[in-house]
Amino acid sequence: MVTPNKYPPTKLVQIKSKGDYWFVQVTKPNDVYAITGGNKTARLSTKTKDKRQADLLWRPTETELYTSWDTLLQRDPFIELLSAHWPKKEALPPKEFIDKWDRGKVLACSRVCMAPDGWNMGLANQLFRYLNHSEALEFREAITPRANPYPTDIQNEQASQLRQFIEQEEGVELIVSATPPVQIVNVSGCPTILDILPSYLNAKKRWEGISKKEKEYAHTYIKRSVEIVGDKPLDQVIKIDAVNIMITLENEGKANSTIGTYKRHLSNLLSWAEIHCINDRAQPLQPWLKGNPFYGVGTKGYGAAKRSYEALSEDQLYHLFTLDMPDDHRLLLSILVTTGMRLDEAALLEWGQYKRDRNGIWYFDLSLGAIVKNDKFSARTVAMPDCLTLPPESQGRLFDFPIDIDGKSSKWASRALNEPYFYKIRLNEQDNRKVVHSLRHNLTGMMQNLTDPPAPDNHMDWITGHSMEGDKTASERQRTYASDVDVKVKYDIVNRIKHPWLKRPST
Repeated sequence: MVTPNKYPPTKLVQIKSKGDYWFVQVTKPNDVYAITGGNKTARLSTKTKDKRQADLLWRPTETELYTSWDTLLQRDPFIELLSAHWPKKEALPPKEFIDKWDRGKVLACSRVCMAPDGWNMGLANQLFRYLNHSEALEFREAITPRANPYPTDIQNEQASQLRQFIEQEEGVELIVSATPPVQIVNVSGCPTILDILPSYLNAKKRWEGISKKEKEYAHTYIKRSVEIVGDKPLDQVIKIDAVNIMITLENEGKANSTIGTYKRHLSNLLSWAEIHCINDRAQPLQPWLKGNPFYGVGTKGYGAAKRSYEALSEDQLYHLFTLDMPDDHRLLLSILVTTGMRLDEAALLEWGQYKRDRNGIWYFDLSLGAIVKNDKFSARTVAMPDCLTLPPESQGRLFDFPIDIDGKSSKWASRALNEPYFYKIRLNEQDNRKVVHSLRHNLTGMMQNLTDPPAPDNHMDWITGHSMEGDKTASERQRTYASDVDVKVKYDIVNRIKHPWLKRPST
């Protein structure tokens, strides 16, 4: 798809009353005329009386006129052109993508023009208009790389692999060997994946805002991927390598989400290498990697689909709370089934978060120093229903589960609760989606079943800390309610739900 010019075509006219100078003339579009008013026709002089010279100046003068309209209308035709072709799976829109990365304009051009079967040259030629000289040279180098240094037999193997990948994308069955090559010939001297891995892991800017856990495991995911495809030089990594990794992991029984994690980590390294790995042997300097070869290779269809948790049946809730367990375990399970907290939110609770509002309602404040899933929606107040009884108020944490390097505790709490209790209440081996996280699903279902009046969807979202999908957008709702709705609104909902399974049978 090519984005057409949004402005009317111009013509070159010679105006005697203007001293026989040649002008670029065009009718103003309605949105421009609405701002400027005046004459409906716009003219811009080429500043020459010579027709041949005027012909040469026509298009540059036209561009100057169009650019003035772009400024007037606050348009950016380069961003608009990128947006029309921008991949849906790319997390950042074009403007943010360009602002985030060094050489962002060239990377963005490569992002929209590069496809498994070649470059979209029609689009590339349009994009060149918006690049300065150095950017144009770099983009041209990406489109027309230097000659392949490999012998013909190796080039044929590479072409065969790429054809196989394209056939698979078109629905043709593909059989790929996941055996890593015995020897990788590095003719260019390009650094390999493992060569740059330490620098990647130590790049402070790259890991700003990323959890310690994510960074800690990146090394493991990348090393395993390298075991599958080999420690290839960056300039030899191709799309079929991503496919090989996914097929191998699928054969190992990995879930789709896990396979996506492995691929994502190596892809992130390649994106970083696009910018930071420079061939200083070339003149002028060139990046070793011109585009991330893993872009466009999806994980759909590889590995088992993610299985969601299931709420416990009423019989299972009764069974769970009749099991013999320590008081702190019983308290944590009671909090989960009555308040809608996530496991990690509850396991990390501190007595300093336990408060009473102006209406005398007790609640936990998750907006102060709590580790929550996301600050925008999960940092909230959590109302305590009357059926939930806490031990005498104290100091420090309510529970003593260990805390990992990211400040989270859910892994340890899950291990402590699932096997001793939830494994016992399952009906059979197939009933394996009943876990401690299920209690949150139970409360959601109970709220949905409230009638006379029913609980509004957006209020249920505020209780559980989900993104707000109700009649207002998240930003509108936050402006309206400041940061959260009143505790009483939540209390009136959760307190209507009965939890007879929390009552211990008399002994």
